[in-house]
Amino acid sequence: MKVTRHSLLAKGIMVLLSLLVLVFAFTYTWFRDPSKPITASGLSLSTRNTSTDFEYAVGFSNSQTGGSYKHTRFTNTVNTNLNLEALLPSDESDTTKTVNLLYDYNPTDITGNGVTLVRPAMNYGNWNINTASRNYSIAEENVQYISFDLIFRTHVADTTIRLDSDSFAKGNCEQYSGDDSLLRDTDSFNKENKYGAFSTDAIVGAARVAFLEYEANEGSTITSGNLVANDLVRDGIAHYSETPLLLWVPRPDLFLDNGTIDQDTIEQGLAKDGLTTGWSLVTGISGGTRRLVSKAQTASNYSTYEHQYYNVFQVGSTSTPGIVTYEDAVASVLDTTAATNKVTFGQQTDLIKLDYYEDFNNNNEVDGEDYYYGKVRVRIWIEGTDSESRRALAGGKFSVGFHITG
Repeated sequence: MKVTRHSLLAKGIMVLLSLLVLVFAFTYTWFRDPSKPITASGLSLSTRNTSTDFEYAVGFSNSQTGGSYKHTRFTNTVNTNLNLEALLPSDESDTTKTVNLLYDYNPTDITGNGVTLVRPAMNYGNWNINTASRNYSIAEENVQYISFDLIFRTHVADTTIRLDSDSFAKGNCEQYSGDDSLLRDTDSFNKENKYGAFSTDAIVGAARVAFLEYEANEGSTITSGNLVANDLVRDGIAHYSETPLLLWVPRPDLFLDNGTIDQDTIEQGLAKDGLTTGWSLVTGISGGTRRLVSKAQTASNYSTYEHQYYNVFQVGSTSTPGIVTYEDAVASVLDTTAATNKVTFGQQTDLIKLDYYEDFNNNNEVDGEDYYYGKVRVRIWIEGTDSESRRALAGGKFSVGFHITG
């Protein structure tokens, strides 16, 4: 795994899936001190239910695969572990020749709508975005953020893959999302934070997850064969839809406040981004707006239940690059009626239909030997303009739990 000194702090993300369990640690801060080195650690994938109506594989590529797109064997077997630092491609018979998905992983601060993720031009020291510049670089998959395909197959026609309502995100110190552990700073999971009596695991508030759909390019056709074997976008077969199937804000109940409450103290608030005093973590937010003052952005009506990002592509005589709101983002729900105040996705959303048919025995009949396929690109990143993307939360860890059903 390559590590440099000029990107954000990172140790991975803990990501749990109901059928798939990704595990890796993540520490992050949007405007980090560039003099501090980064580290990155691994992640694993396993099933955790007794039976499924579909099978899955993970599709990936990086410099360790020579740029070739690989996928793992399909599985739905309980406790079949897939260590993403030691993935065995389906075409590899020698089990010692594994591939590390994080081999090129070197995360840095990014922002975007899930389909397009960029690193805008930054001012000296990475403290804030250079709003006078239209320069940017497209963020690199599996370098600056985590990106992989989930490939599904089933014998059952008309199967739809869904993200279910009990999907969640939680800080590493939380037993469940919203249990108030983020406000305790003395337990073994939550070392004392010099910025205040809150856990750095509150970085989970800045987490974003996007699921992207593939659409065939003009003159190309997506088949079950090239869907499984190809990086459809890189190989010119398909493109991503203009907007994500789903852009999820999993922890809108959190807000990192640097103590700036009125216009007269905005400049002081900006200065506090570099101080270790005056910070607090607000939990249990069910709606409404907050004043956000940071070197990433200032907003009098900042909603934690919306996804905001820096759009460098705004053009026109009256339009300049700036912070915009992605209107179709879906935020988790805080259940204030329950004693637990648990925060979950709160709804069921269709992702993809498995409708690419493969007649394996070439008998022109639909039978138990045949499969229906589908594929979705998953992207996980920390949104750099979010309230929780601050140095006060550097070193935090969190998990995101996808309950995927068919």
